[in-house]
Amino acid sequence: MKNIFTFLLILISTSILGQTKYELGYYIDQSGNKIEGEISEIRADKFPSEFYIKKDNQQIKMETKFVNEISYGAVYFVKKRFKFDPSVRYEIGNLDFNKNLNLVETEDFLQRLVDGQYTLYRYIHNGVASYFYQRGDNEITTLIYKKYRGKNYTINENNDFKVQLLHDVKNNKYNNLDDYFTLRYTQENLEDYFKEANGISFNRLKKQKVLFNFFVGYSMHTMDLNFLSNIDQKTHNGLTVMPELEFMFNRFAINPTSFYVNGKLHTFKSEFIEEYVRENWHHTVDYKSLYVSIGAKQYFMSSPNIQFYGKFGVGINNPIKYKINSPEEARRLRLIVLDRFAGGINTGLGAKLFNSILVEVNYDFVFNTLYINKNTALNFKIGYTF
Repeated sequence: MKNIFTFLLILISTSILGQTKYELGYYIDQSGNKIEGEISEIRADKFPSEFYIKKDNQQIKMETKFVNEISYGAVYFVKKRFKFDPSVRYEIGNLDFNKNLNLVETEDFLQRLVDGQYTLYRYIHNGVASYFYQRGDNEITTLIYKKYRGKNYTINENNDFKVQLLHDVKNNKYNNLDDYFTLRYTQENLEDYFKEANGISFNRLKKQKVLFNFFVGYSMHTMDLNFLSNIDQKTHNGLTVMPELEFMFNRFAINPTSFYVNGKLHTFKSEFIEEYVRENWHHTVDYKSLYVSIGAKQYFMSSPNIQFYGKFGVGINNPIKYKINSPEEARRLRLIVLDRFAGGINTGLGAKLFNSILVEVNYDFVFNTLYINKNTALNFKIGYTF
């Protein structure tokens, strides 16, 4: 059993912490050729100098300097010439007294947020996001926004981007400058504005999603108690139910990451026979506990009909029934108490079929207490996600 636990722990930790994320996408090279495949993760805040593409069972490394456009799932990056202020900082201690931007010209990849007659772009430098727009094939224009220090060290905002939008990017919901009072210089606000300006009707879908997973399973619960003499561990087998809540960060990702919290009832009933001088002692154990786990789940090797996942978390074991019947003489020599709370670890491997049916094997390891040398449960589960 220890070997199983070690194998699961290594496999799941490697899956969750060391996996490179891939999404379906493409890139366009400098000759205009479009190559489609699975693209390694591309992020605006940590744009890489190179990326990988999986195509025809091959993995190829590409340098971004030889590419003009990249699609990572539904995220698009295009190489453009534009102007921005690299000195802008939003930490209070780094604000200056100049309300104007000091624009410098550069060529780099911009994230295309909205495409259409009015195109919206984003660029992140040193953790600070700048936004740009383009009308048709005209040059890219910087949306002017800056936080700066005013007199008496007050914090002011240059919101000239609202004037730019009023004159250059017409939106029927905004008729005069006063209508822009609630518009913020944020990705969500600007995306909505540009979609409306382009006549795109949309409902903003939340990436996050809460799932309820309900399992029934077969549990093999093993315990080894600290009697006076060394007695072999015992295993109790039985059916159990296991509800679980799962919070998924981005349900649109091919291989999403999520947090989970679940609970299961550990049940153990068995008899231990301890050899003694005159006669054998018979110890009858009737033990139940509620084991609650919280941890992370990482999906991998996903396809339209099946998603594999690994999970790793920590737990707390809460005894709710801890009855042990022992001979009087045995109790006088050692009184065994099983009512102690204990921490533990939860690991598992599973698969989601057709986005609804769950098949999973997981392992609960409870840390030792004064009178419990071993407390583990191997669970074989099948469930449904709502």
